Amino acid sequence: MKKWFIGLILAAQLVGCGAESDQENTPPRQYTKQELYPDRHYVTENNWYEMVDSEKIHFIDGKDRSQIQPFPKYYIYRAKEWPREDLNDASSYDLPRVQFYWANMGDKHDPMYTAYEGQTKIWSMKTDGTDLRLVLDNMTVGGYGKMVRSPDNRYLAYGNGDEKRVYDLKTGQTYSLAENYGVPRFVWTEDSKTLYFTDTKDLIYKWDTETKQVVPSDLPMTDTNVFYQGNLYSVKHFGVIKYAGLSNQKIKQASWGKELSVADARSLDRSISPTGKYAWAASRKYHFKVDMEKGTAQRMKSSMMPYILGLNGRFGGSKHMTTFTVRDYQTDKAWEWRPLGMNRTIKHNSLYNAFANNGLWFKEAK
Repeated sequence: MKKWFIGLILAAQLVGCGAESDQENTPPRQYTKQELYPDRHYVTENNWYEMVDSEKIHFIDGKDRSQIQPFPKYYIYRAKEWPREDLNDASSYDLPRVQFYWANMGDKHDPMYTAYEGQTKIWSMKTDGTDLRLVLDNMTVGGYGKMVRSPDNRYLAYGNGDEKRVYDLKTGQTYSLAENYGVPRFVWTEDSKTLYFTDTKDLIYKWDTETKQVVPSDLPMTDTNVFYQGNLYSVKHFGVIKYAGLSNQKIKQASWGKELSVADARSLDRSISPTGKYAWAASRKYHFKVDMEKGTAQRMKSSMMPYILGLNGRFGGSKHMTTFTVRDYQTDKAWEWRPLGMNRTIKHNSLYNAFANNGLWFKEAK
């Protein structure tokens, strides 16, 4: 055999051996989490959401109003990585928004659990379940009572332990208003410059966003109030009262339950629309709806009271985010889904940015 042919065979064998050696030394491909879990939508390395269909709802009249469609369900393992609410991001404010207390991790046996992740924080999302944002995470203890956002979305008034506080989303500063126990009651003026609040059940004060000073007030407020066109609307135990400006002068009143016992008529939960035109209340047995324009109050047969109430009273939502229920009272449709993938919350939520999208809670709504 010619020498050149033998050399060619030996060279081919050497090349083959080198290829096998290279294959043996090549590390296996590392798959991304998105590739391993294609149904998840990773926002950051440790945080994601999945799209899950809404659920059937049972109504006492037997009518099926349930709308079945996918909504985001969020899993937050590292809250500091998650996007924060940003006043400069206009895309976050094209729909009304809901804010709520939530400790994103509750399982202390989870290897990713930390005291920070198990701490109560304030979050927000659009009324269609999208655009979850972290609002505030420097709370010392759990939040309580109804939180209220200023009309310009900048200031958040909330309860933290035995304190009433205000958080400024623009500067990141937190201000302590009072350190006494008592259910938080807040109402912002329409220009977002003044916050009225209660320290205890009977002591009322106001806080100025410019001077940061707290001074006494005698505004007749409850835990459910709104200023609109300079007047105050306040939902009381047995009705709604419209006051002239900042005075105690009553302009209009609508009451419910005159034929009921005090216990059956006294409201335990209350909600009001952004303009004060509509309000709802729930006693231990009944639901009541108020139309302040007509000055009427009626007992409702609805199986769901809207604990948060949208513009013109069309859309309403449940008060907890563990299971969030939305009702469209105009089209008689309802949605129910579970936005929180881990842990649960039974704290009150609240609506803000309520005039966006003409008050409609879904972009496709008409």
